[in-house]
Amino acid sequence: MHIQKLQKGKHLMSRIHKPIEDFIVYLLYDLNFVSADHISIITYILASCVVYFFVVGKVLYALIFAIVAGILDGVDGKIARLRARKTYIGKLEHSFDMLYEQAWYASFIWYLWTTTGNNLYIALGLLWLIMDSLVRHVYNTFWIATGKSLKYIGGVAEKVALIDGRRSIYVVHMVIWYLLGSIEYAIYTILIHCTATAITYIILSLKHQHDTQE
Repeated sequence: MHIQKLQKGKHLMSRIHKPIEDFIVYLLYDLNFVSADHISIITYILASCVVYFFVVGKVLYALIFAIVAGILDGVDGKIARLRARKTYIGKLEHSFDMLYEQAWYASFIWYLWTTTGNNLYIALGLLWLIMDSLVRHVYNTFWIATGKSLKYIGGVAEKVALIDGRRSIYVVHMVIWYLLGSIEYAIYTILIHCTATAITYIILSLKHQHDTQE
């Protein structure tokens, strides 16, 4: 299988990460002692560092590690598919991904609260976690009910899947606001993005259900 054909993700950030991921896969392909599971473990270690850096207030380090972890997150699957080998961690990949993603969000909220003392960030953060859980639940329930992902039903859904709210794009929000010197504003734009994604997914799911029953 050609490296260029290993891509599965359709999101904008997946496309941005793709050239770097493919280059890393190219470098690692002949290093058989480095398995997809090894890449997964490294990714989870880096992801844990992101949580630590947010908690201790080292935001720049947190963002750098988050970007690197986000890129490596797409490498393990490509290595496994290219070598046609089974992975052990890969079977629980989405569970581990959810674990560290939620830990990132919680630690970022903690950082905002401890550095400002403003309880509003706790309220906004909790709302973000709730809306993110709703996005996941609607997405997964649709997949279970229909046997296919929302991003593959075509039309508007495919375009929404290109820019929907998820971990990689939330990191972009944080990076942009950090560079602007007001990272606390990231919680507002992230929450708007997440809420818009949840509402859109609910509408698309209901529409698809209505269309298929006619």
